[in-house]
Amino acid sequence: MKTKWIILAGGLCAGSLLHGQGYIVANGVVTNLFAGEIDLNWPAETQVNGFTFTPVGKTSGVYTNVFTFEEPATIGVRVFLISSNQPLTLDIVNSSTYSEISDSLSPIYPSNPTNIFNANTPFYVGLYSGAQYPQYYPPGNTTPVQYIDAVFGWAELENVGGTIQLLGGALEYGGLGIYAGTQNIIQAVPEPGTLVLAAFGGLLLGCRRFKKMK
Repeated sequence: MKTKWIILAGGLCAGSLLHGQGYIVANGVVTNLFAGEIDLNWPAETQVNGFTFTPVGKTSGVYTNVFTFEEPATIGVRVFLISSNQPLTLDIVNSSTYSEISDSLSPIYPSNPTNIFNANTPFYVGLYSGAQYPQYYPPGNTTPVQYIDAVFGWAELENVGGTIQLLGGALEYGGLGIYAGTQNIIQAVPEPGTLVLAAFGGLLLGCRRFKKMK
């Protein structure tokens, strides 16, 4: 009887390890929901989470390279300047490691209506959003938004002829974060005891099957 309980516990631990892993959402970063917006799209989403870059002028050259950043959706997306292969997690977001692109219409961040992105130069942004947020959304909120049931992602963008175009992107759900420019998810690390119990349960299951085959 004791052996059966060990096998059951090990099986449950192994199942929970698999269930707790994040995954890449198909079509998680899109531009076809609302004209001019870059939107996040995942099964647990409760409202549209998107943002826009609106051309407003140029500092030099032929094409517009000055843009305002806006979040027309109610829950919004926090957007960070990031490089390929750099990680994005909640700890990194809270540490202010990356420069955050501010919403010129929102008092939550310093006003920065002059995001300069030169033409024909691709760049990456990290994306952090979620199904809901625990604190009141601006105006009136002076704390950067932290999301419940969060998603992390990235987008590769480029100023093409004065318009910001989406070149590619990825969105992960259920994990702890993602590496920009990749589909590599940052997964939770199980406790050592959980790994041992799962391995032991799997070993016992294998032994029992082997005996039945004999």
